[in-house]
Amino acid sequence: MEEFERHGIRVVSGRDASARALRARELTSDPGGGSPSLLLRDGEDHARVRGVLREIIAGLEPFPGALRAGIETVVAGLGPAFDLVRDFARPIAGSVTAAVLGLDLDDAFLDRLEATTANLDVFGGTDRAGQAAAFRLAVQLSRAPAGPGGLTALRAAHAAGRLDDDELMFTPVVLAHAAYENSLNFLACAGLELASAPEPRSVRELATAICPARYVLRFGPDGPVAISLADGLPFGLGRHACPGSGVAVAEGEIALGALAKVLHGGCRVGEVRWKTHPVFHGLAKAVVTLPSGNR
Repeated sequence: MEEFERHGIRVVSGRDASARALRARELTSDPGGGSPSLLLRDGEDHARVRGVLREIIAGLEPFPGALRAGIETVVAGLGPAFDLVRDFARPIAGSVTAAVLGLDLDDAFLDRLEATTANLDVFGGTDRAGQAAAFRLAVQLSRAPAGPGGLTALRAAHAAGRLDDDELMFTPVVLAHAAYENSLNFLACAGLELASAPEPRSVRELATAICPARYVLRFGPDGPVAISLADGLPFGLGRHACPGSGVAVAEGEIALGALAKVLHGGCRVGEVRWKTHPVFHGLAKAVVTLPSGNR
């Protein structure tokens, strides 16, 4: 909360209060200035771009069989000692993001994607490196040849007049960041619970309890507000509710179901380190060691 107070941002927490704030018409995501980012817009422009994104996400519903098989292959290839972030969550989140965009993504791309900034960083104006990374990523995506998927769909929407030039430039970054960062953080945290808890919860319970994006930013008559999602509102509510929640839960069920089979004989967890970002809750590292002969 100190990070928010430093920028004069009031915090709303507690499920009921946060739900009311997320639905409040007097609170808007638009700080003014005409940002092309979907995260910082409201009204007709927000609804128009969100509609395009919802069509893209629908392409992964139901979850594609080839993508399911790829996730299961990643988990089956885990060694006797593996990092829940680098070896489990990162390749799975990367493969789903690649499917969303319709691109082949390498480690260098994922590094740049992890360096991009969230809307609260943009508002604070302090994360210049993150903003620069987001711009470089936007340029890279604008030049990338794409197959069937989100990037091609966004270009088609632009050609049809449904997106303007700035929206075409920055919406792919928003889409990629949402698909990757939240999946990466959720899968790693949920994997840690699977490895640590004697009776781990279901994926749907974990999705509610583990909130990878802890706050969203809104603006009102009394100034900016950071609304907590960490009290049982992981996908938000209202007009900005996450349109990819169904895909996210399906991804988690497949990946964590496969991981549970790997861990069924027990394991040891060490070198646990957490990220310190004020918005994104996630692991930096957690090494799982399987007993000899468990694989």
